[in-house]
Amino acid sequence: MASVTKRVEEPLTPARASYHHGDLRRTLLETALRLIAERGPEGFSLREAAREVSVSPAAAYRHFADKPALLAALAADGHGRLASEMEKAAARVPPSASAPARAVKALAAIGQAYVDFAVKNPSFFRVMFGPALLSEGFVPCCGAAGRDAYQILGDTLDGLVASGAIPAERRPGAEVAVWSSVHGLATLLVDGALPLSPRQRGAAFQLVARQVLLALGCDEPLVPPAPEMGRGFHPPRPPPGLSAGRPR
Repeated sequence: MASVTKRVEEPLTPARASYHHGDLRRTLLETALRLIAERGPEGFSLREAAREVSVSPAAAYRHFADKPALLAALAADGHGRLASEMEKAAARVPPSASAPARAVKALAAIGQAYVDFAVKNPSFFRVMFGPALLSEGFVPCCGAAGRDAYQILGDTLDGLVASGAIPAERRPGAEVAVWSSVHGLATLLVDGALPLSPRQRGAAFQLVARQVLLALGCDEPLVPPAPEMGRGFHPPRPPPGLSAGRPR
């Protein structure tokens, strides 16, 4: 795994109408985040971001070589904030009667934090997992403990094995299965493809967590019971022209 750069920054806030003194780099990032929320990642240029804060394009280019560099910096920052939220969630897990039970709760906590972050920060989330993620030399920022989200997940899965919650033979490759499941739910919620109320979102995550834990070989008594989605929940209908997942 590539080395990571530990960097924890103050949360981005809505950009000011103009820029006079201070941290231009951060102001440009704030502005980009606002423009992404309004128009999407492709809906503005670096020159426009500079114009929004009343500085010349040359001033912006001193901080970012181009717009992809701006988006990469924003994505890296978002990954650091996601990692911080996951760390905080894991730290809030209360002591349990057994180590396996605590390990299971820790996995559920960081997964819920992942989904919550995505829903609360859709603009960040879209940029974090957009083309910037594949840019040359991209390094995600980390949480306070110096770990990115992937490392936090790996350590949590190791904790499941160490506690005896899941068998060691189920550990290899578990990151892919867990991340794919949780990220898939987060993406469906962010894109509006799974329109759920806040309570239903929590229930949907519990369903995902339950299936993941059972697939990893977790003992049934340790796995949270399947929640009720509640009245009013209907799976999304296929787009027009599709039937049973196949074009008409």
